[in-house]
Amino acid sequence: MNTFGRLLMSLAIGIYAFIPPFADLATDTHVFHNDWVPHARMHTVWLLGVSSSLGLVTLYFLWLRKDEPLFNINIAALLSLCVYGPFFLSTLTARLYGGELTDAVSGVEDHLFGFDINLIVFSLATLLLGLGWGLCKRASAVLNRSAQFPAEIAKHKQPIAIHKTLNKTR
Repeated sequence: MNTFGRLLMSLAIGIYAFIPPFADLATDTHVFHNDWVPHARMHTVWLLGVSSSLGLVTLYFLWLRKDEPLFNINIAALLSLCVYGPFFLSTLTARLYGGELTDAVSGVEDHLFGFDINLIVFSLATLLLGLGWGLCKRASAVLNRSAQFPAEIAKHKQPIAIHKTLNKTR
């Protein structure tokens, strides 16, 4: 399995599993925001728990589970897309429900080159995830081909051995 690919995927996983809980629980921009209703705070903590839990499960598949390496990297990528996909969906549909990427009311507006920092970081993380997955998948395909090669040789040797045996008996 491609270690560099798994490291790239791990970085992308760490971005959704560990950074948001730290940022959203250690500051007053989300869970402890004075203007947030208690029910919105509960949903935020729930989302943080779900994404962190998925991240831990994903890291297990990526690094600790040894059976079926191709399945492991595919499930790690799929579970990660279950976190990143809804982020992009909520960003694209924010106008439909009055959502905002930044908190302009409380003065928390993080932008880089005119783009929201969350959008930049999650976009880069999704690219890292895809690149890491591609590297792992390619390495897995190479391993599968080399594992099949001895079986192909054995297939061709058997008819030759039978042919030699038949010729000796004649």
